[in-house]
Amino acid sequence: MQLNQALWKENQLLQEENQVLREENKAFRVENKVFHKDNQALRAENQALSDDNKILQERKMDYFEEKKFLEKQEKALRKQNKALWEEIKALQEQEIAFQMEEKALQEETVALWEENKAFQAQIKALQKDEIALQEEEKALQNQGKALQEEKIALREENRALHEENKALQKEKKALDEENKALQEWNKILHGEE
Repeated sequence: MQLNQALWKENQLLQEENQVLREENKAFRVENKVFHKDNQALRAENQALSDDNKILQERKMDYFEEKKFLEKQEKALRKQNKALWEEIKALQEQEIAFQMEEKALQEETVALWEENKAFQAQIKALQKDEIALQEEEKALQNQGKALQEEKIALREENRALHEENKALQKEKKALDEENKALQEWNKILHGEE
């Protein structure tokens, strides 16, 4: 009897404990249900975060690839810019050389222009001298022609004078003969007296 009573009490205590445990389990179930919902929400959030992380990782990879590509491109552009700068520098030096050459050519052109101007003035002076010489030559030719004509006229006059002189000498001789005869005759006439 005492044993049964002790067992009954023990069973009652166990029932009470079981009731407490049931209540506790019920509370745990409710809490677990909440945790389950929370966990489900967290899983969804984690999945979203995982997807975001995946996208971000891909973006990060893309960013690194792009950065790597851009760095490579930047390096190539720097190299190209350096080459362009060297080319620009060479072109500038070439331009300076061209400008100096152009300046020298301009100075040479000015000198040649002045020399040409002097030559033209000299040619003009020579042309004037040539015209003067031609005029002088023409005048001398005219003078020579006039002198030639005068020479011919003088020769003709000389020939005529020579003929006249010859005729006068002949006439003189005749007159001398006549004079001599007249003197002889005069002498004879005086002798008769």
